[in-house]
Amino acid sequence: MAVQTVYLLPGQGGYTPGMFADRDDDRLTEALRTADRVAAEFGRPGVSGLLTRTDAPSAAELVREDPFALQLAVFTAAVGGYRTAGPAGPADALVGHSMGEIAALTLAGAFDPVDGARLVCHRAEALLAHYPGHGGMLALELSADRAAHLVGAAADRALALAVVNAPRQSVVAGPDDSVALVARLAEALGVRTIRLNAPYPFHSPGLAAAAHDFRERIVGIRQLPLRHAVYSPVAGGWAGDRDDLKELLVRQLTAPVRFLDAVRALHAEGVERFVECGRAGLSGLVRRSVPDVTVASALSAVAEPVVAEPVVAEPVVAAPAVAEPVVAAPVGVEPAAAAGLGLEEVVAQLRELFAVTLGYPVEMVTADADLEADLGIDSLKRVEMLAKVAERFGLGESIEPGRFIARSTLAEVAELVLAAPAFGQSAAAPAVAATVVAEPAAVEPAVAAGLGLEEVVAQLRELFAVTLGYPVEMVTADADLEADLGIDSLKRVEMLAKVAERFGLGESIEPGRFIAQSTLADVAELVLAAPAFAS
Repeated sequence: MAVQTVYLLPGQGGYTPGMFADRDDDRLTEALRTADRVAAEFGRPGVSGLLTRTDAPSAAELVREDPFALQLAVFTAAVGGYRTAGPAGPADALVGHSMGEIAALTLAGAFDPVDGARLVCHRAEALLAHYPGHGGMLALELSADRAAHLVGAAADRALALAVVNAPRQSVVAGPDDSVALVARLAEALGVRTIRLNAPYPFHSPGLAAAAHDFRERIVGIRQLPLRHAVYSPVAGGWAGDRDDLKELLVRQLTAPVRFLDAVRALHAEGVERFVECGRAGLSGLVRRSVPDVTVASALSAVAEPVVAEPVVAEPVVAAPAVAEPVVAAPVGVEPAAAAGLGLEEVVAQLRELFAVTLGYPVEMVTADADLEADLGIDSLKRVEMLAKVAERFGLGESIEPGRFIARSTLAEVAELVLAAPAFGQSAAAPAVAATVVAEPAAVEPAVAAGLGLEEVVAQLRELFAVTLGYPVEMVTADADLEADLGIDSLKRVEMLAKVAERFGLGESIEPGRFIAQSTLADVAELVLAAPAFAS
């Protein structure tokens, strides 16, 4: 039988607090009850509340406080996402990412659902017993070969290339000191990194003792005949009834996950559609890895997925953060089709949009992560993201840039989106006009025609001085706007509207470019180069 549709079962990033809060499905209820029943066998509290209460602990909190519960919740999220995926159509094959492989094999029939949950619990117990908790995982925007060079430079046998997700996304795992060293090396090379919410250095040699214990614990679990096809990113091929699938799961603790290779192999075999059972960002990885496929989320209300853009060949040098290429919006709600979405749905869409656009694993882009302190998304990058968010939810210009930049977390951004006047309107609806702030009385609107650099600088000096309450002699052409005048990126976004109105520029200056200018002389040159200047 030809394989055309593959379902993807997420691993560590598959948990979102309360992700099933609004869902009422008998198959989902059974999955939640099974997880709670098995947790009780191990003397642990149930995990169904983590998936049905919106105020449940975040993944980062569970990493610190209860990694056992996190792993069982991840498994249950994958199983529940698959079992409620009816509108997305039938699957020809299943692929599990990292720990999602246990869910894939269970759903394919290799293990009874109760035994599948037991496998997860035995795995969690083995890890708790044999790893002291001084290691983790680091995602890098690098190819596998280049990431392997950094691992080699760290010279630690316990450090490994753990996951290859996409042409330019790899993950290393190992002891904290070595992971930190790789992060410093990457920073020196201008490579973006981010520490994952992983309680252990999965897929690395440091888990060998835990893997041995895991093997001993699961001797009595019975393997059953497969009812559906499963492709393993760890084994690098199709799973079969003659394979020891329990041993595969044991080996997975120390062996790398080559998700990129799996996606490309399946694409070469004719797979045309990938459906993610959750919102862990696997759809985005597929988009970055192969051309001419469709991707969808099983949790999405939208039945028709979008066509992925062709993948651009990897450049030799990592691109600067301010020059990110445009990435297609994640599947979920189509642009401007926002009506009826609540806070949880908007947050979920924002997490995937930010993760795919910025190249981050979606598990790092949590609702309460600080956009700058935790994710390194500065004010300049947030200005660029405003355009994507506005397009995603059909907001036009109804969110003022300064208010958008002032938000510290995605939860706050979601509240701003929900409060936008244009939220839920059709794409054809006219944009809501931005609030016009009156110019200071001391400066009348200028007629731009015939002005040169000196005249534009003079106008800017007076405009900035009057607006900010500075003596005009202090606002010189070459004073650094931030270092000398204390005008940060947020204040510069506010000043852009005033400058645009002052010189009749409309929207001809892109906010990110405006913020990037360091002095009024630089701003004046940008004004003079604007297409609308003197029109």
